[in-house]
Amino acid sequence: MTDLAAAAPSPAAEPVRIGLFVSDGFPLAPLSLAIDALRLANWVEAKESFSYAIVSADGAHRTSSSRLPAYVTHAMADCPPLQVLLVCTGQNSSQIDDPGVLNWLRRIYRQGSRVGALSGGAFLLARAGLLNGRTCAIHWELGVALAEAFPEVQVSGDIFVLDGRLITCAGGTSTLDLMLHLIEHFRSAAVARRVADDLIYPAMRDGHEPARIELRRRTGVTNTVLLRAIETMERHVEEPVKLSALSADLGTSMRHLERLFARAFGLSPSQYYMRLRLREARGLLAQTDLPLVEVALRCGFQNTSHFARRYREHYNLLPSQERRSLL
Repeated sequence: MTDLAAAAPSPAAEPVRIGLFVSDGFPLAPLSLAIDALRLANWVEAKESFSYAIVSADGAHRTSSSRLPAYVTHAMADCPPLQVLLVCTGQNSSQIDDPGVLNWLRRIYRQGSRVGALSGGAFLLARAGLLNGRTCAIHWELGVALAEAFPEVQVSGDIFVLDGRLITCAGGTSTLDLMLHLIEHFRSAAVARRVADDLIYPAMRDGHEPARIELRRRTGVTNTVLLRAIETMERHVEEPVKLSALSADLGTSMRHLERLFARAFGLSPSQYYMRLRLREARGLLAQTDLPLVEVALRCGFQNTSHFARRYREHYNLLPSQERRSLL
């Protein structure tokens, strides 16, 4: 994989033009962070070092998953030449298969631009064939779905990946790390550090930082036995382990395991495990078009009726209703 900063160009007279492609349901944080980083880079240098275009397929404005709109400046058809194009789409990314969009992405790449994706945008790059045989980053909730849909793509757990002219990022705050890297490449490390300072961002992370927060910090759990139990549950969603076997493997009793889960989460081990599996199912419903029976099996349910009953108990609607609400 190529490091963009390995051969940074000399400062250019014209601003570096960066395109941000959005679809309905795009995540607001990555788009906002990308734009603000470019704005601050211009402020630091007291000139327009970067310009940006917000692009949609037809030029119409798009609404984020937070229901806030993005002011789209261009349609694909009238988009100006770009040095960098970043696709910003959310949890519905796996359902976006507009041939016009995919052909446009291929054309931008063939023209020599860097093409990338934030959060779920890697699905579009993969569907366009740009990630075949490549490594990419994606939001951790979408990684399994992408790997299963496109086995020829190597999914990384890093916050961002640079593979030649392809740039992929896990989204969220890691978008800022990627933007700082791009600012350093096109301008200088000093400008990137100043932008980070203005955003009160103390550590400029490189791309190899893990995209998902470490389990201890994510759960607030410090007990080693409890951490090992949760790790085992997360690894065995499709084929759930028996809790009696889990406690034996951990060298503890079921009663002690139940006390640990009750103290940390107010749940029994079986309740925690069920919620974990249902959360995974909800992600698959949002991120893939897998049949409901396949979603059920991949989350450890032997039949759709059991899956539907448990899902409705927890989320107060059926899996089929959940999927329709996301369309």
